[in-house]
Parts: sequence; C-alpha cells; structure tokens
Amino acid sequence: MGNIEVFNQDANFLITLFSLLLLLCACFYDSRKEKLFAPIWLLFTGLLIEFFANGVATKASDIYISGGTIGIYVFIELSLLLLAMIFMALAASHILINNSPNYWVFLGLSILGIICIALFVFIIPDGIMVNKMRQIFPLAGFAYLAVGFWVQSHQRHNSGYILSGVINTLVALLLLLRLFSVGISFSPNLWFVPAAYYTLLAFAFIMMKENVTSEELDKSIQEIEKYNRRIDEMIRLSPFPIIISRLSDDKILVANNNAQKLFGINPNELERYKLKDFFADSDNRQLLTDRLETQKEVQDFEVLVKTPLSNTPFWLLTSANIIDYNYDVALYSAFQDITSRKNREALLKNQAIRDPLTSLYNRRYFEKEVSKMILKLKAAKAPYSVLMIDADLFKRVNDTYGHKTGDKVLIELAATAERALRDHDIVARYGGEEFVIFLPGIDDSQAYKVADRLRESISSIVVYSDEKQPVRFTVSIGVSSSEISDNVDMLVKTADEALYKAKQNGRNRVEVFKLQDLNKFTTEDHENREEKQNIHPVFDKENSLEISLLDGIETSKIENDVPANIEQPQNGAKKK
Repeated sequence: MGNIEVFNQDANFLITLFSLLLLLCACFYDSRKEKLFAPIWLLFTGLLIEFFANGVATKASDIYISGGTIGIYVFIELSLLLLAMIFMALAASHILINNSPNYWVFLGLSILGIICIALFVFIIPDGIMVNKMRQIFPLAGFAYLAVGFWVQSHQRHNSGYILSGVINTLVALLLLLRLFSVGISFSPNLWFVPAAYYTLLAFAFIMMKENVTSEELDKSIQEIEKYNRRIDEMIRLSPFPIIISRLSDDKILVANNNAQKLFGINPNELERYKLKDFFADSDNRQLLTDRLETQKEVQDFEVLVKTPLSNTPFWLLTSANIIDYNYDVALYSAFQDITSRKNREALLKNQAIRDPLTSLYNRRYFEKEVSKMILKLKAAKAPYSVLMIDADLFKRVNDTYGHKTGDKVLIELAATAERALRDHDIVARYGGEEFVIFLPGIDDSQAYKVADRLRESISSIVVYSDEKQPVRFTVSIGVSSSEISDNVDMLVKTADEALYKAKQNGRNRVEVFKLQDLNKFTTEDHENREEKQNIHPVFDKENSLEISLLDGIETSKIENDVPANIEQPQNGAKKK
C-alpha cells in the first residue's frame, strides 16, 4: 500500500507539473501583447512560488513525522506563500488599473509579513497562527485576482476575463471554506484542484489574448473611422474640388461640393460615376495612371476633362496620390481649374504663329512647319507644291480708298484662300500683300488648277470702303513644286519667280515654274545676290522675319492704271 500511495503522489505531482508547464506556454503566447505581459508573468511567478511552497510544506511534514525540527522549513514555507500572495496582488493591481502599482506599498507589506512570520515561528511560536497564515496568504492572493478579473469583465471582449474571474473565485471560496473548516476535509483526493486551476487558467490566458486582439482591432477601426471622418471634413471644407475614387473599379466614393459643381455630379447618385468617365483624352488618363503605378503620387499634372452635361473639354491641374480609405485602396485627387491659363497659353502661342491682321499663319511658322512636312512627303515619295500669291495693284487700293479698306482686301483674300483649300493645306501671310500656300500631295499640274480656281474666286470678291464704294481686286499666282526642290527657301523663291512672270504677262493669272527654268533662274539669282551684298538687310525683304502691312511695297510696283488697262512693265523691271 505504501508503494501504491507513493506512486499516486508521484503521478499527481507530474500531472500538476504538466499543467503548470501548459500555463507557462500560455504565458509565452500572451506575452506578445503588451497589455498582458506584466500581469500574466507576475501571476505565473506567484503561482510558481506557491507551487514550491507546497513542496516545502510536504518536505516539512515528512521531517515532522520522522521527529525532526521543522521551524526553518515552516519559515521558508510561509515566506514563499507571502511572496506568492504579493506577486498575485501585483498582478491583480496591473489588471485593475492597467498600469504599474505602487511597489513601495507591497514592499512594506512584505517586510511586515516577514516580521510576523518570524515572530510566530521563532520568537513566540504559535501553531494556530502559523496554520492561519498558511490559509490566509493564498486566500488573499486568489481573492485579489478574482476581483481584478471581474472588474475587467465589463469590457466588450471579456470571455477570458470572465473565465479567469470564475476559476479564481472558486479557488478563493475553497480556501475560505478551509479557513473556517466548514465540514470539508482537504484530503489528498483534492490533488486535482491545482492541476485543473492551471489548465483552466491557461485557456483563460489564451482567451484573454484574443480579447485584447479584438479590443485593439476595435480601437484600430475607431481610429480609421476617426481618420476617415477627419478626411471627410477636410475634403468638405477644402476650397479645391476633391474626389476620392476606389482604385480597383474606379468608382467615386467621395466628391466635395466644389467637385460636384465642377464635374456636374449628382450627390444622390454618386455610386454610378467613375473617375475615368470625366477624362476627355484617354491617352492623357493612361499617362496619369502609369505615373501613379510607378510613383504612387503625382503633383501638378494637367488633365483634359469633360462633364456629363457638356462635351466641351476644359483643363484641370491635378495632384493625386494613393491612400487607404474605409479599408480599401483609393485614389485621392485634388483639382484646380486652369482653363483660363491654358487659353492664355493658347492665345500667346497663336499670336506667335499667326498674322494679327488676317489670322493666317505667319512666315516663321510656314517655313518651320513646311520643312517638317516636306521630310515626311519626301520619305513617302509624295508630291507637293507651293503657291505664291500677290494682290495686283494693291498700292492703288490703299491710295484710293485708304489703308483700312486695304486691310479689308487682305482679310477677304486670306479668308477666301482658307475656304477654298483643304484643312491640311497651309496658308500663310508671307509679308505685305503676299501670301504663300503649301499643298501636300499635289503636283505642279494639279497645283495650277487649284491656283486658277483660287484666282477666279478672289476676282469675284467685293469689299466696301468706308464710303460704301465697292472695291474689286485680282491676284497673280506663281507655282513651284517638288519637281524643282525639297528646300523651303528655294520653293518660295521659285514660286516668287513664277509670280513675277505672271505680273509681267499681264497680272490676274497663274504661272508655273518649270524644271527648264531652273538653270536660268540659278544664274540670275546668283547675280542678284551679288548686287544685294551692298544693300543693308533692313531694306531686304528676304532677310526680314516680320513684315508690316506696307513693308516691301515699292511705288514702282503699282501702276496708276485701273486693272482693266494694265500696262506692260518697261526696261525689264519687276512689277508685282
């Protein structure tokens, strides 16, 4: 029987030790949560000290039975029970106030307890007080724990706290019944109480960790909601139009009042709008998307947009970045209307390339753009032609009816030329009453027909002077083509040479510069260049980039005859 009893004691000890190790694992599992770190390790330390105190008590009992002195063992046992109670109380204080308690108070209680233990064990030996202390110290520790866990059970996530409160309350009641000896004999048959307590407390610790995790999640959700409310308020009060759209499907989640007005958004139907629907240029949107994919943030990006109520596009300056919004990845976009600025830029650009009187392209733009077009046409082996147009006897119009009427003549001439030609033809004012036209894809024979129809259209124009007098006029046109040259300057000069020939042959006609004219023209042009070397560039029309209405018009160019009675030029002088 003695061997069986020893075997049972060893088995009970091993089971209790295993449950204590299980509790240790639960402590390691919970220690990753800062809120639980201090209380669970203080509690585990207290329980471990109590476990050793029970071992000392068992050793003291064996010595007492064998007739030995057990005073020192009783002192160690009570001191360990006191220390275990202190650690349990510290753990309970952490749970109660979620902060470190006043350690000096507990140190003072510890010193006072040691003095009392020494008094009743060594100085005034009192077996009754010793037995009372054996029961009071653990009872106080478990009572503290029960109170601490029950106080925390009011939280939203409290399952772990409730289970801990229940098991500590039950242990405290058992110890209380033992203290007052209410008909319960604490025999070895109750060995399972510590093992059950450690096991249940381990599960309670795991549940507490999940409770703390859920509590932190709730706090995170509240912070996110608070953050979103702050964003919503900032968006609502922003003086700029702001839109937040979901990145996955591009649906608009938030649009402040200024954005609703700018884009014509109905706030009651916000879910049906997508940000991409407002982009007028798909390439422009794709460029913005590509930059966001690589940079996650874009500043001062110009976008061309439109509204559902209007197809007229307008320009916005946007700054966009990717944010977290309502547990989703979203695009935050702020806009600034820059339509007026873009219009000013377009106006300045237009003024740089347009003639202010006729609104045609100016000479600088013509030469730059035609050079590019010639390269493309040459690569495609396509023909092209240049027309040089000059108003006949234009000085007479100015002298007779005034410069204001002369301006009307030039404006009507320009408008007629633009109406009569294709959209991709380039019409420019070259200077004074001279105009130049580039015809891509047209050879010299076709260009002659185009020029002749244009001449006839212009001859039918009637403008009226300030005195309401009808004014008619004609033009002479020179044609040059890709057969002659692929150089803009050369094309213009040869077309101008053909124009001079048209003037010589009676005006109001079209002449084409032929390939056989090229050798004679090159020789004469070389001689003319030698003569012009002594002429200051300010008097040379060819070297002037900007020519006013009357620049380059010589009095010798205009005859005093009416257009019906045109005199032939004398002495071979050029008359236009």
